[in-house]
Amino acid sequence: MVKLSIFIFYEGVVVPMARHTKASNKSNNAKSARIISVTSQKGGVGKTATVTNMAVGLVSLGYKTAIVDMDAQGHIALSFGIEKSNLKKTIYDVLTGEAKMRDIQENAFGVDLYLSNTSLSELVPKVMVNLNTKHFPASKYLLKNAISQIKAHYDYILIDTSPSNDIITMNSLLASTDIIIPVLPEGLSIDGIFETIGLIKSIQEQGAKVNILGVLPTMVQDHTNLHHVMLQDLRKRFAESPDIKVFDTVIKRAIRHGLAQTHGKPDINKAPEYLSFVKEVLDIA
Repeated sequence: MVKLSIFIFYEGVVVPMARHTKASNKSNNAKSARIISVTSQKGGVGKTATVTNMAVGLVSLGYKTAIVDMDAQGHIALSFGIEKSNLKKTIYDVLTGEAKMRDIQENAFGVDLYLSNTSLSELVPKVMVNLNTKHFPASKYLLKNAISQIKAHYDYILIDTSPSNDIITMNSLLASTDIIIPVLPEGLSIDGIFETIGLIKSIQEQGAKVNILGVLPTMVQDHTNLHHVMLQDLRKRFAESPDIKVFDTVIKRAIRHGLAQTHGKPDINKAPEYLSFVKEVLDIA
């Protein structure tokens, strides 16, 4: 494994935060992990940033936490300073039966990582060719079966998903206990919420026990009137929804870091919203 020097994530930062004085007692319980997918049918809404910073925040508060990367872009590896091209085995190998979860585990900033790279994109054609064969008898549950190998060891397992509606995303949702939907407060992104909700409701109707924790506004620009208006509209749309809430926390766009992945010194003071968000999630999950 090759480590890059230091990393700042574009909407927030990966940070080695100090332990909270009230560390969780949940790790001492015999319960299995809450498995949370961060998902949206639209790209560029901050899924990876949310997963990354949420995981580091949970670890800082004393929770045993892992990330499973189900996006072939492999940005989780990059966000933790790991060179994805040097990964010998990835989540693809686990899903195809060539490895166990323990074989691919990495760790950075106290977070256990089960990483991906472009090889994951080969899963869709491989599954479709072998659909319902002895190799893939339950293709929608490959990830759920894989996570069953590790879930007793964690309080939280976070899944980074791709912005698609294919067997890979379906695996992520069906493996989850909970869903968080990040949204950029702009028209197309907000439309994507309802596409995502529709997909989740369809699997709920098939018997999947998965709960939508809420909608998280991301990359919000305070000085932009459009974002202010759209954020108000977003809250109004879901104000009377019994099933879906909009989180109180708003993740602001970190313009000072640039929109690309850059090197620098991690600093929680540059992304305090993420820790607030983690605490809000803990109140309901």
